[in-house]
Amino acid sequence: MLVTGISAGSQVAFASSHGTSASSSSDHVAVCGLTARGDARCGAIQLLDPSQNWHPGPKAIQPSRKPGSPSTTSSPSGYYPGDLQSAYGLQSALANMTTPGGATVAIVDAYDDPYAASNLANYRTTMNSAIDPATNLQGSKIPPLCSSTVTSGCVHFTKVNQTGGTSYPTANSSWSEEISLDLDMVSAICPDCNIVLVEASSSSFSNLAAAVAYAKSLHPAVVTNSYGGSEFNTETSDNGTYSYSTSGGNTAITAATGDSGYGVEFPAASPDLTAVGGTTLTYTGTGSSLTWNPQSVWSGAGAGCSTYEPIPTWQNTSAYDLSSVCGNRQVGDISAVADPNTGVAVYDTYGVSGWLVFGGTSASTQIVGAMYGLAAGAGNEQPSPANIYNGSGITAVTTGSDGSCGGTYLCQAGTGAPSSGYAGPVGVGVPSGIGAFSTSTAGSLTFSPSSESTVAGQVVGPLTVNLSSAAPSTGVTINLSSTSGGSFSSSPTGSFTPTLQVSVGSNSSVSSSFYFEDTVAGSATVTASALGWNSAALPVTVGPGALATITLTPASATVAEGNTQVFSATGADAYGNVVSINPQWSTSISTSSVSPTNGSSTTFTAGSTAATGVVTATVGGVSDSASVTVTALTPMSLSVTNASTTRKGPNYLTPLTATATTTGAVPVSGASATVSVYSGACSTGTLVSTSSGTTASNGQFSFTFSSKKQGSYCALATASKGGYTSATGQDSITI
Repeated sequence: MLVTGISAGSQVAFASSHGTSASSSSDHVAVCGLTARGDARCGAIQLLDPSQNWHPGPKAIQPSRKPGSPSTTSSPSGYYPGDLQSAYGLQSALANMTTPGGATVAIVDAYDDPYAASNLANYRTTMNSAIDPATNLQGSKIPPLCSSTVTSGCVHFTKVNQTGGTSYPTANSSWSEEISLDLDMVSAICPDCNIVLVEASSSSFSNLAAAVAYAKSLHPAVVTNSYGGSEFNTETSDNGTYSYSTSGGNTAITAATGDSGYGVEFPAASPDLTAVGGTTLTYTGTGSSLTWNPQSVWSGAGAGCSTYEPIPTWQNTSAYDLSSVCGNRQVGDISAVADPNTGVAVYDTYGVSGWLVFGGTSASTQIVGAMYGLAAGAGNEQPSPANIYNGSGITAVTTGSDGSCGGTYLCQAGTGAPSSGYAGPVGVGVPSGIGAFSTSTAGSLTFSPSSESTVAGQVVGPLTVNLSSAAPSTGVTINLSSTSGGSFSSSPTGSFTPTLQVSVGSNSSVSSSFYFEDTVAGSATVTASALGWNSAALPVTVGPGALATITLTPASATVAEGNTQVFSATGADAYGNVVSINPQWSTSISTSSVSPTNGSSTTFTAGSTAATGVVTATVGGVSDSASVTVTALTPMSLSVTNASTTRKGPNYLTPLTATATTTGAVPVSGASATVSVYSGACSTGTLVSTSSGTTASNGQFSFTFSSKKQGSYCALATASKGGYTSATGQDSITI
């Protein structure tokens, strides 16, 4: 069955900038056709007539069936999980990951596969501990998918749209084949991994990027992307989306390098993901005598030098890059089987029917992505693509080419390559186990001295960072950083920068020195890290520098005659760090005072004369002043009146009202008022009742005086309020 597969919604198709597509061969076909500009193309390639065209080895058993039709034999064609697990040395990693759901792989594809769950369940059931009759190799156990009837010993499969919802995009039979390939390869390599399928609304780069962003928000072990398209001049704006660096925890990102031979595609060109190329995988013998042949470059694997993307630091070394050949991002990073003639078994029933054989860098991308899942399940995943360049768990690929590139390593393995054996179509090589995706160390880094004390702005050093063993011949690049405002330089008078790379350059060297300066007082930590080495931490105690400024709080104040204001002083060095101080206090207003005259704070007491001036705190030659205005008190007067006395039982009740006013009979609200009643005269009588409160907006405070005796009484009222003179008033009462 030939699949045209032009993406739904595409209006104008365009040709890739690559040469002749590897998918144009008569024995296989690209699942997805050409795309509109701004869209990506899925990378799955279906092998036609596997009985004639699948060539994994000289003793392969190749069941006969027509492509796209149900298998006429009891066994699917193509490599089984056990074959891939054996070819890439994954048995130990699989044995260490025995708990289903130990990690999650998120797969991003376009459009909807309505049969994704049922097809995946069929693949997992069929391939559970299955023995490939061609190789006689048995795969590991593959747990079932969790369901309403299976709730334990299972893995979760979730399908969502690009925003995490369950309103799925339009179904597309071409992308559905890609989805089946992706789901099956993750199941083959990491059978205990949970799987999240994130379906973008279309194959546009904008929708796919949105799907990747949502997938990353789930914090899976890896996000896999089996699609790509020609580079474009604004692609770098999406690099953050395709970066392994993620807030809340890093996530590995894999992307297919493409299936059209020599040439670069995006997003594989993005510098902070793992770009996965392709190989041809064959074997000799069968069963216990089976030997995997050295893998070679698959001619369809994409590769080359990016037009727009910068070179990542882990490639920017002569071991992996020759600047005369490429000054930008080199594609790819690592590889696995992608040749459809040595392809993998996949189960799909949407638009096709049954077991198929697929290749393309779609397959290799999912295989490598699932290895990141295995590493995460073992608890030691290293999601940065930098880790695969440390040489651990890698087998070099030394033969084959994907096109014409002037004989350089960008397209040709084993010719004109850097010392590491790097080659564009295969990157550093093919995995052997999961060491390339796991934290691993060649030794440890340490600091001399093991701790340091300094003051803000002071350069300390030389400090030394040491290797526990001699550097390899390629040298070690050590990255220095700090948790605060620290900066680094290779000399005490050089330019200081927030980070610094120092090199230990030969196998006779074990250390390198640097200088450090911090401007933030407190506890800082200097960290040294290097790919493949245990990092080191240097605790640094940073004290404040010399006193540079004093700041008074408040900076200005208005204080009424006789009232007070507290001023406080804080000291700081030139970098804003707090410096403990004990200043001397003074005021320029002669009728006012400050007390105490030394300490971190003082109380200013305004005199009885209106004036302006300053309050000053001084330590040595450093001082600060706050402006102070002493204002005259606003006059306040107070009157007391009584209303008619009434009798209620044995009690005589007399309402009393105190009224506070200022100039022009303006009411004073908020004044504290007290009314006291004396028998006889206010000056000589006996206090018989009192009440206190606050004047209302009309300036009044009222209460009712109660007495059981008739006679003469005096009501005395007092009132006070900040900024006003105190006031009194009295009234005579006869009952």
